Amino acid sequence: MQYSKHTLFLGLGLLAAAASAAACSASGSSAGPPRPGNTSGGGSGDGGSSTNTSTSGNAGSTSTGDDIGTGTGGSDPGPELVGDPKTCAEAAANKSYIGCDFWPTVTANIVWSIFDYAVVVANAGDEVAEVEVTRDGASVAHAEVQPNSLTKVYLPWVPELKGPDAGVCASGESISSSVRVDGGAYHLVSTRPVTVYQFNALEYKGAGGPDGKDWSSCPGLRMCPSSGDAYGCFSFTNDASLLLPSTAMTGNYRITGQQGWRSASMGGYAVITGIQDGTSVTVNLAQGASVIAGDDIPATPGGGSFTVDLDAGDVVEILGTPSSDLSGSLVTATRPVQVLTGMPCVQSPVGYKACDHIEESVFPAETLGKRYFVAVPTSPGGEVFGHVVRLYGNVDGTALTYPSGRPDGAPTSIDAGQVVDLSVVKRDFEVVGDHEFAVSTFMLGAEIVDRNTAPPDQKGDPSQSHATAVEQYRTKYVFLAPSDYDESYVDVIQPLDATIMLDDAPVDVEPTPIGNGSGFGVARIPLGPGNDGAHVLTASAPVGIQVIGYGSYTSYQYPGGLNLVLIAPPPPPPN
Repeated sequence: MQYSKHTLFLGLGLLAAAASAAACSASGSSAGPPRPGNTSGGGSGDGGSSTNTSTSGNAGSTSTGDDIGTGTGGSDPGPELVGDPKTCAEAAANKSYIGCDFWPTVTANIVWSIFDYAVVVANAGDEVAEVEVTRDGASVAHAEVQPNSLTKVYLPWVPELKGPDAGVCASGESISSSVRVDGGAYHLVSTRPVTVYQFNALEYKGAGGPDGKDWSSCPGLRMCPSSGDAYGCFSFTNDASLLLPSTAMTGNYRITGQQGWRSASMGGYAVITGIQDGTSVTVNLAQGASVIAGDDIPATPGGGSFTVDLDAGDVVEILGTPSSDLSGSLVTATRPVQVLTGMPCVQSPVGYKACDHIEESVFPAETLGKRYFVAVPTSPGGEVFGHVVRLYGNVDGTALTYPSGRPDGAPTSIDAGQVVDLSVVKRDFEVVGDHEFAVSTFMLGAEIVDRNTAPPDQKGDPSQSHATAVEQYRTKYVFLAPSDYDESYVDVIQPLDATIMLDDAPVDVEPTPIGNGSGFGVARIPLGPGNDGAHVLTASAPVGIQVIGYGSYTSYQYPGGLNLVLIAPPPPPPN
């Protein structure tokens, strides 16, 4: 799958045919076409469009309006876990994004390897956290994380999982088959509860990195023979994931990803990491999925299944065909595992600059909720333009209501494994189900979100995040907004009367109400440097947060944290 990051970056060829070069440049997704029994599309072509029309198949109905409702919202939030864990035992019992045991895992990305894969560890406790990182039993890195501070831990790429780099002309091929790497994951262990985020890659331009890093060999500084120009030392394609501690993992996951990018021959993937020896993992594919064979992973059509055996640290990177969608597939394991989803590069929506790597941790199925507020991410300059939204069914016949008004294309019901694309949604909304389900969001390309800035200085690009169920909101978050980026924001979904404190200072940003009676709103808060990028947010009532950052043709977004209480039954296996 040959494609050029730079072509899309400069907009010299936005709609490549399957054999043509496509391109990459920051972090994202797109809406997509209907597929029988699996996905309802928001638009036409291989990647959808901004036309909001969607039919949810047998389980749903067609919506063409964008009405604003007057409902009062869904059920009350679930139980709030009071206080932060002080010990690893408390962290294990509390089941949240805070923990002592994590499994950083490289995912496929054609970014030049001079840019660093890294994890960032934040410590909100009052004691030093000693952090040790190993791979396949060998020590890789050690760090001390001071109280109320963070530490960047730079780790070597795992080439088999990352795939090849782009060439000097910013074009190249990503992985073309599924991959298995025994001992391919890193294992991060801390003596005190911490939060961990992985960045693939961390820097977006040729600056920073480990002490003494020399950027002079960056491929972007060399002349591209075909153009006669040097493209510059920019990563163009990166994203970040909130890593979940092993104590919050389970053996049940509904894949919440993005469909393949057919015209660029780019497939989506699911990356499964074993965290205990002797784990048997079965993947039941959704009807719209199709897996490319590789190593001991068999070629498998939609509706089929396969099983792999993993020991602690073993990784399988399951690659879908470019015309398929792994989303909605069900992963079941005999022991807890970690699951990430992503793509090497994608536009959002297809046809709009620029392309970017996307990835995010998949939340365990038992932690999914019934009520979500889906907020449009703050764009560069504090503007609000829109994002692509996908809904994922987990239980057959789940009825969905929209107390704040139903977005275009939104279904009234959804089945297990079904995926509905809402295409580009331009306003915040609430969605409530009578069973648990999942929601993912995908930031738009820089051509849309920073349209008033002339290329090549536009900020933004696709990035994937997951909406957090109201039942899993918290009253305190320790989160990271790396200082490597030009602009960063935290979007807080909060009760309208809640008091918010950020880094010990009251927040004076007035939340924008969601609908006409939900009682919730969104406060869009620009972030300063904090403590080298570390921030602490507290609230008088449970809130949800999304953390967002922008650089030149680059972005990231991730949920800043959440509780991971087991509030839903495991989904039954497919018939």
